[in-house]
Amino acid sequence: MSIPFGKIVALRHGVDIQKVGSGNIGFANVVRTLGFKIALPVLIGDVLKGFTPTLIALLYFGRVGAMLVGTIAILAHIFPVWLRFRGGKGIATGLGVMGVMSPILIPSTLAAYLVGFAYFRDSGPGSLIASYSLPIVCLFIDIRLSLFYSLLAVIITYAHRNNLRQFFSATRSKRPKV
Repeated sequence: MSIPFGKIVALRHGVDIQKVGSGNIGFANVVRTLGFKIALPVLIGDVLKGFTPTLIALLYFGRVGAMLVGTIAILAHIFPVWLRFRGGKGIATGLGVMGVMSPILIPSTLAAYLVGFAYFRDSGPGSLIASYSLPIVCLFIDIRLSLFYSLLAVIITYAHRNNLRQFFSATRSKRPKV
């Protein structure tokens, strides 16, 4: 679950992704650094990293088991043992988990992301807005799912802590936005 697709893909193109851009191994940094075409396999790999184990857990262990495995998949992406616990932000892997747990919410979550991205012109705030929209929407569907997505939003916020510090201190670099 902690395969660092961003690191692997970037290295195949001669770039150590942890030494460029934000230093993050996730899709956003790879697309900013190497372009969408090269980053697309990273997105697919990271989504599948959340989707596949969560689906298997759902089939064999039910919703609670899938929630546990989905959480572990996201944590393994954010804190991969192979990279000294310095991984991605968990967004694409979380999308994979959501694709199993509540695929019907993907369009509304994507819309929340796009609104946040359009307003802030930055992927980080858009991702956080999308992450926090999920538990709110789920309040009207399933309280357990709302609690699950609340936990994931907190984990993803922790992964974005440095971005948030930079964002609020107005010292964020002027790199191209994704």
